[in-house]
Amino acid sequence: MFTWIGVFAQTPDLMPLPAKYSLNTTSCRITNRFSISIQGNADSRMYSEASRFFQRLSERTGIFFPTWRVTPTSKYSSGGLQIQVLRTGQLVLGEDESYQLQVVDSGILIKANTDIGAIRALETLLQLLGSDTKGYFFRGANIEDAPRFPWRGLLISQPYHFMPMDVIKRTLDAMAAVKMNVLHFYISDDQGYRIESKVYPKLHEMASEGQYFTHAQVKEMIAYAHQRGIRVIPEVDLPGHSTAILYAYPHLASIKRDYTLQDHWGVFDPTIDPTKERTYIFLDSLLTEVASLFPDAYFHIGGDENTGRDWQRNPDIRKFMKDRGLATNLALQNYFNRRVMGILKKCGKTAIGWDEVLMRELDDSVAKKYFEEENFSKLIEPNVPKDLVIQSWRGMEALISSARNGYKSILSKGYYIDLVQPASYHYLTDPVPYRNDVIIPDSEANLNRFESEIIKKLKKGIRLLSEEQEKMILGGEATMWTEHVTAETIDSRIWPRTAAIAERLWSPPQIRDVADMYRRMDIISVQLEFLGSTHIKNTAMLLRRLANQQEVSCLQSVVQYLEPVQGYQRNQQNNFTRFSPYTLMADIAVPDQKAVRDLTKRFSEYAKAKDTVWKKEVRQLLREWIDNDYAVQQLAAPIPALADIAAHSTRLRALASMGLEVLSSPNLKATNIGDWQKKLQDAAIPIGHCELKVVEPLRKLLSNQYPNN
Repeated sequence: MFTWIGVFAQTPDLMPLPAKYSLNTTSCRITNRFSISIQGNADSRMYSEASRFFQRLSERTGIFFPTWRVTPTSKYSSGGLQIQVLRTGQLVLGEDESYQLQVVDSGILIKANTDIGAIRALETLLQLLGSDTKGYFFRGANIEDAPRFPWRGLLISQPYHFMPMDVIKRTLDAMAAVKMNVLHFYISDDQGYRIESKVYPKLHEMASEGQYFTHAQVKEMIAYAHQRGIRVIPEVDLPGHSTAILYAYPHLASIKRDYTLQDHWGVFDPTIDPTKERTYIFLDSLLTEVASLFPDAYFHIGGDENTGRDWQRNPDIRKFMKDRGLATNLALQNYFNRRVMGILKKCGKTAIGWDEVLMRELDDSVAKKYFEEENFSKLIEPNVPKDLVIQSWRGMEALISSARNGYKSILSKGYYIDLVQPASYHYLTDPVPYRNDVIIPDSEANLNRFESEIIKKLKKGIRLLSEEQEKMILGGEATMWTEHVTAETIDSRIWPRTAAIAERLWSPPQIRDVADMYRRMDIISVQLEFLGSTHIKNTAMLLRRLANQQEVSCLQSVVQYLEPVQGYQRNQQNNFTRFSPYTLMADIAVPDQKAVRDLTKRFSEYAKAKDTVWKKEVRQLLREWIDNDYAVQQLAAPIPALADIAAHSTRLRALASMGLEVLSSPNLKATNIGDWQKKLQDAAIPIGHCELKVVEPLRKLLSNQYPNN
């Protein structure tokens, strides 16, 4: 599939990588006479995006173009860009996003069946921008590209920590840069309801604390997304995760109690009463209103983490279940879902639900038995409408069961970016099970009933789905749950790791070189900052705030080696609320630190070296850690908020001293070895919900040099 022309020693600096490409040694030089013309059938979106491309090109190069405006009267000139579009694309699932891009010395040509495809091509072209002593140019290329999956999404939850419009817009810009095409806009949960409601105004008046999008702002957001070829899907989570709705309208609750917005994170009992007709009268008006604001054909109804305890506490609900032969909470929820889906169907919407809306409540042994028998119909709740789309967040069980039973599905397990796992983990997680290289059970977020059995089969190369069943998998969706982020830190949790997920969902499945992914991800990371993302620059800003001074380089030297604890470890003490300060070390440190990756790579190379020249460089680095700690301790002493960073710096100094001693001693005594191992173990213990990530590369380096110790 991949053809190389010229002398290129590595893949191009593109992310996601195109389906087919060839590169050559020609280039299209950029002067102030550069022009853009559009031919075919294009509307205002194409002209606006071509103009935005022109502006971004000027900002990247500093070239003074006569104009950035691209209009129907704009003419093509040699050395410019010509865009040929056959029709205006529709923002619907499965729309054609393919394009052809040719860059030669005489000019650039983009061909696309839709303007959405042409918009994707413009993002690729901007990544081909290069420079030398003569000026700027686009690298020569011939590209034929199309996405692997039609659903490439990102969820942002608004109820936990509210994200204002500027966050949403810069996120949409970054999504467009890496060719993602669905924004999952999560509206309601136990902590708040985040859009204006004219039919039930108490929702935003009481349950938002003044933080919500008006109707006009929702339309503004959708228009901004549509301009970039991105669909917007709303979610109102029902019937659980509904404290905000019940706080405003308690007559809908299953249990009569005093309701208030939740301050903490987790799973709570308040649940809407599915047995009363007044519930469906309310939801008919509310969902019809929300559906009218979001033009997409899909509407997410949630359905996750309903404990069912409030249903069982209510004797009227228990009687309702008995009278209708609804033996389980899931059966009652299926009844509720059908009623809600009927409302949405009147609005022309197809419902999406988290995998609890489909999967039966079974003992592990029973579930494994059905799996081994390939009796997948027994794993799901009967009579669930086939047009309900399943979003799998707990594991491969739901994804496989959905496809085997004729349901379309979206994978999110493995793409939970709020769990601050490395990009390599996300990158090797594939929506098609037999291509999934990450076949280690993720106990943080998965049902785990028979995932171990699935893994055994995958390791043996067994395909659990036919090619037709695999087509039922629409793609994937990264999830940015905002419990532990604010508008200042959300970018560092989304980017740049989500670019790796975007590539997994766009590029051919055989593209899986993790090292090259990281190389290109580090390049796109800087380019995303050009679009307004704060994931790089806010680290220093947050440190300056804590230190109350401008010079924080000594703190940065420590923080670059710290990463937040992964998974749900931060929730274990249950001491974080919506009102906690998310400005401390665990918020400043970012996942998958480049400095850690670079150090690991260098130490790995040193460990393999046959000479000892590398020791000089390691000694220099270790002495820098020691010297830096003196500056950190002096700065942090009168500032309690810096205590965690200072503690990690102390550990870093101790490791450096140990490393210098080890490197200077040809023969280590048993007492020294024990002290060395103890220091490494102690340094690996989290402080302030952060881990010092130099421990493992240092352990491997020293262990390799002294293998008998």
